[in-house]
Amino acid sequence: MPTSYEISRKNAKMLPSEIVNTVLLPYPFYVQKAKGSRIWDVDENEYIDLTAGFGPILLGHAHQAVIDAAGEQLSLGSDFGLTSPAQGKMAELLIEASPCAEMVHFCNTGTEATMEALRLARAQSGKNRLAIFVGSYHGVHDPVLVQEDKNSDPKEPTGQSKFGALGVPQFIIDNVLMLPYRDDAAFDLIRKNKDDLALVMIEPVQSSNPRTDVGPFLQELREVCRECGVLFMLDEVITGMRLGGMGGAQEFFDVTPDLVTYGKIIGGGMPIGAVAGPENVMNSFKVIFSGGTFSGNPLTMSAGAAILEYLKTHPEIYPQLAEQSDRLAAEINGFLESEDMEAQLMNAQSLFTFQFTRETIESAWDARKIKPDFPPSLFYAILHKNGVTIPGLHLFFTTASHTAEDIDKVIGAMKKSFMELREYGLI
Repeated sequence: MPTSYEISRKNAKMLPSEIVNTVLLPYPFYVQKAKGSRIWDVDENEYIDLTAGFGPILLGHAHQAVIDAAGEQLSLGSDFGLTSPAQGKMAELLIEASPCAEMVHFCNTGTEATMEALRLARAQSGKNRLAIFVGSYHGVHDPVLVQEDKNSDPKEPTGQSKFGALGVPQFIIDNVLMLPYRDDAAFDLIRKNKDDLALVMIEPVQSSNPRTDVGPFLQELREVCRECGVLFMLDEVITGMRLGGMGGAQEFFDVTPDLVTYGKIIGGGMPIGAVAGPENVMNSFKVIFSGGTFSGNPLTMSAGAAILEYLKTHPEIYPQLAEQSDRLAAEINGFLESEDMEAQLMNAQSLFTFQFTRETIESAWDARKIKPDFPPSLFYAILHKNGVTIPGLHLFFTTASHTAEDIDKVIGAMKKSFMELREYGLI
């Protein structure tokens, strides 16, 4: 049996839910190494990788700039528990890149970043309630796991939070206002609840619904929050340093928030989170409790600074990446339309997701109505067999390391995989 199978059998006895839940049939595969656009599993099979570490990898795996910076710092020590010069260098580069930032606070994950931004907003405003959008993803702390009432009418949203993941207490659910994404009804709900709202938090591009036509909505949302005296936050954990350029969604959509959160790319492949914003907001970090053993550690700061410095001096990667990404989406969508297959590839430049319908997806409600004749994980497993790995049921990514030849191979593998589904009578 393959080594991946043996590992999966052994791990199933020890790990109730493996941290990286690779949704591939009939068993997970285990990665041994990665370089550039490729990964190799423990059985020495090679794949073109579109997982990109769930987003942190922009330049490709094991990029030399990161290897050099991390290796040099590792020889000096990985974590002191005390501040190091690397943190200041990293802060300077991030503030320069982020349109709204005058100060930055580092933590360890995107989840920590959105959690600490919420705490900061509550301390600053003296109010408790959080507003998030239907279909959003902001990590795994309790308030952002709350979901909307799925029995409600999407044409008449009430903002009612119905339930959260198991283990989320009711009092937290009651403190979350659910807003409809790309819907003017969100503005009325903010106005009605402004006296209780500490923060409006939004993914500028939803990971469940990647698209680039949201600029006017974000700009009006910014103005409504300003009008109502409610802090407005962009969660750029995914889009930061990826969408458009180093300025991310702020620059791409011309919208300046009160707070922005980062993660993924800015760590150079190391665990990281960050909250950034103007000084008058960020100063509240001086009066709230925030900390972590590894927050701002020199190893992560050195790797992150190396990536940001590289991006700063190589701006040409962004138009090249956008062009390659849009070509992939156009080729696949043209093929699916010509073959009359019930599927589409949605993208916002290098952020992608498949939806198994030809209907227009406007919201999370639309996505939930999709009922394909096969589990999507089957398509991902077939694609994996054909040499391309994407994370099942998740956003996937292209990177600057994917060459035109790589994209051609991905297109070929995707077309072949869809035709195999057709041979089975499933699409």
